[in-house]
Amino acid sequence: MKGQVSVPRPVTESPQDLRSPLAEYVAQQPAAKRSFHRWMRMVELASLAIPIVVFIVALYVSINWQTVPQVAIPTAWLCLPASVTPFLILVGVHAIVLRAFPPTGLLGNPLRVAYPIPGGQVDKMPLRVGRWALGWGWGLVVLALISGVFWGLFAYAAWTVNLAMLEPLIRILASVLGIGIAASIVVSILYSLYRSIFRSR
Repeated sequence: MKGQVSVPRPVTESPQDLRSPLAEYVAQQPAAKRSFHRWMRMVELASLAIPIVVFIVALYVSINWQTVPQVAIPTAWLCLPASVTPFLILVGVHAIVLRAFPPTGLLGNPLRVAYPIPGGQVDKMPLRVGRWALGWGWGLVVLALISGVFWGLFAYAAWTVNLAMLEPLIRILASVLGIGIAASIVVSILYSLYRSIFRSR
């Protein structure tokens, strides 16, 4: 399919092999894009220091709960998901400019969903290029902004003990979690059916 690069690979492939389609794609790009790609990888890696620092602070205030304001503990932990926002925005911008998604291996394997196919191999999520990559990149930027604003407001409401803000935010979070749990159960059931159908053949 146009806009995707997908090559079925054995289950035993290494992480380096999983990144090879991106490396091949980048090698074919102009020098300016290759330079941008290298710089963005370094900036993305540096941006991961933000959630690490926030996690350390949250851990510190939790351990020293007797000497810090009580509102500092929930605020610090609520800042943790918001602190990932800069990294996700950078990855989205990286994908938009490079026109490839995912543009980095820092996202890990969850984006490379494996599913069985006849013949005993698994197919990995393909490297998406062109218009596909633009859609994924813009989607990631928008999702990161929405998530960052949500968790930022949540942290602010916890710090100021603003119940008028906390109540609707808690309802939204509960609804999203409920939908997510229900969706994961449905996907799990469908995947089990899919596997049983292929095993019976």
